[in-house]
Amino acid sequence: MSRCLLTVCLALALVAPLRADDAFEPWVYMERDVFPSLLISTATIDWNEDADEEEADEEETPCLGDRNGYFGVCLTDIEEGAEIRVEVSGQGFLKKSVFTTTAEEDYEEVIVIPKGVYDFDALHKCRQQRPVNLVMKVTVDGELLGEQTKSLTLRSVNDCPWAVVQGEDEPPYDCSWMFAAYVNENHPLIDEILKEALQSEMIDSFTGYQSGKEEVVHQQVFAIWHVLQRRGIKYSDISTSPRARQVYSQHVRFLDDSIKATQANCVDGSVLMASILTKIGLNAHLVMVPGHCYLAYDASAEPAEDQVPVGLETTMLGNSKLRPLATFLTQAAELEAARQKGELNESMQKLQAALKEELESSQAVFLEAIKTGTGNLKENQEKFEAADSIEYQLISIPESREFGITPLSPERLKD
Repeated sequence: MSRCLLTVCLALALVAPLRADDAFEPWVYMERDVFPSLLISTATIDWNEDADEEEADEEETPCLGDRNGYFGVCLTDIEEGAEIRVEVSGQGFLKKSVFTTTAEEDYEEVIVIPKGVYDFDALHKCRQQRPVNLVMKVTVDGELLGEQTKSLTLRSVNDCPWAVVQGEDEPPYDCSWMFAAYVNENHPLIDEILKEALQSEMIDSFTGYQSGKEEVVHQQVFAIWHVLQRRGIKYSDISTSPRARQVYSQHVRFLDDSIKATQANCVDGSVLMASILTKIGLNAHLVMVPGHCYLAYDASAEPAEDQVPVGLETTMLGNSKLRPLATFLTQAAELEAARQKGELNESMQKLQAALKEELESSQAVFLEAIKTGTGNLKENQEKFEAADSIEYQLISIPESREFGITPLSPERLKD
């Protein structure tokens, strides 16, 4: 996941060659696009933690300041001992950010990147893309070299960048781990869904891996699946995002948006399920294959080294026609009361049969979704393990959290 040397690797691809009359050139990591999701979810990561262990290529442009920042300048003909001051600010997303240093050697060309001071509240609120200005000022040995403004596109916080083009002869840089940022195990709506699952009596409690039994893990996942089916979640292939020059991205709904709209594309549904499974202590994964995403989870806390996770094809959530959750809970309560009183008349018996049929239908679809997902996992296992294939990714949510990818949350939850 580390992009410790990626910044300098991209320099030649993303910075136009300096002309003789240019004092400096703007440097932007993703050329003309600003992704709020990336800035927010990676804000606490120390990208430079392993920098000393990696050797820089002699052909790479050296970098001063925040080596893996996103906004800076490219300078030429800097002499040893020169005092450099670079200031950058971005309209509505980047507060004034300054880096000062003394050149330790002569630089024919060097990139200088201040540590960004981001307006995270503004970034959270960005739900539609819009143009913004990036302003850069450079001073060398007390002399102002000038001020430049570069127009950028501030993308929606729902736009997830998953690969960055590095150059004609280089493979894209894989940042598919960004999808893990949309998994939000802290969302308050999850508690409502878990409560409904308990009310449906599909399961007595959510214990994660505590039982030590795989069948109990599957029962917990099915209880969540069943409630989402009764909530009417349907598959909807809405995933188009405006194209960026250097970045592959996809629009991803927040958990509450999917539930409110009762529709989700393959990524949305997988993110939704992964959020809930993570909440109850299960190890969830997002599985990326060309043009598609689905969910996987570990059936045990410590799966065998060669054990494939359980795949779950989340686009099949809408394959069963079940009565709405509120109706189901009311009728199930009425049926239980009739049982207690010994009053299972013909009407109640028909209801009992109908509810049983719905449960069996839901279970059948769940098992088919597992068969489909797990089959795809096994079929592509070698591709997931190959380091050179960015289109086949098994994104572990626990590993992403350990790495430092934090969950995105809708701004309205703060109100």
